[in-house]
Amino acid sequence: MEESIKKIVAGFLKVPVESVNSDTRIDRSALSNSIVVHRLFAKLAEAGVRVENYVEIQSVGDLLQRTGGTVMVAPTPAPHMNGASKNGGGAGIDIEDVSALPRTNDFREDEFYKMNFAPSEIAYCILQPDSYASFAGLFAAKEAIIKADNAFRNMPFNSIVINHEADGKPTYNGFSISISHTDTLAVAVAVKASHAATEQRPQDIGSLPGGARGCYSRSGTFCFF
Repeated sequence: MEESIKKIVAGFLKVPVESVNSDTRIDRSALSNSIVVHRLFAKLAEAGVRVENYVEIQSVGDLLQRTGGTVMVAPTPAPHMNGASKNGGGAGIDIEDVSALPRTNDFREDEFYKMNFAPSEIAYCILQPDSYASFAGLFAAKEAIIKADNAFRNMPFNSIVINHEADGKPTYNGFSISISHTDTLAVAVAVKASHAATEQRPQDIGSLPGGARGCYSRSGTFCFF
C-alpha cells in the first residue's frame, strides 16, 4: 500500500517516486490549489485508499499513519484558520481555476465528483452551458462556507449541498452566497447569518421627530428606516 500511495503522490507532485518520504507535504503548501488536493484523495480512493477527514492531513507521514502504512509519525499540526465566532457572523471568499477540475466522460461515476458534490449538484451542473465552470463555482462556494465558519472544516464536501432557487440563485441554510465565473475562473462569497440577529420592534410614529420610524437592535441601539 505504501508504494502505491507514494506513486500517486509523486504523480501529483511531479517528482520521482524515490524522493517521496514521510516528510513530503501534500497539502496546499505543496499542491497548487484546493481542487488538486481533493483530486489527490479522489485518486487514492480509486486505488482503494479511502481517507476520512483528509483536510487535516499535511504530509505523506500523516497519510500513512491514517491508512495503516508502515511509517508512524506524529500528525503535522493543521494551520490555524480564522472562523466565525460562536454567536457572530463570518465571511469567506474563494477563487478556483476551472482548468484544475478533472475531465471526465461521466460526472456521476467519477470519484472526484462523487466525493465533492451531491447527486443534486451534479445533476444541476450537467444541465448548465459550461458544466466545469459551474462545478468550480460550487466548489468555491463550499470553500467560502468553510472559511466563513470553521465548524464545516471536517465535513465531506458532498454533504455541504448548495441548492438553487428558481431564478438560479445559490442557497445554503444559514448563509448568503454569491457565485460568479468566467470560462477560466470561479469565485464565491459566503456570509454567515449572525445568531444575534437584529430584533425589530417599530417605534410609535408620533414619538419620533418628523414621523420617522425605526427599530431597536438587541443591544439597544435605535436604527431609523
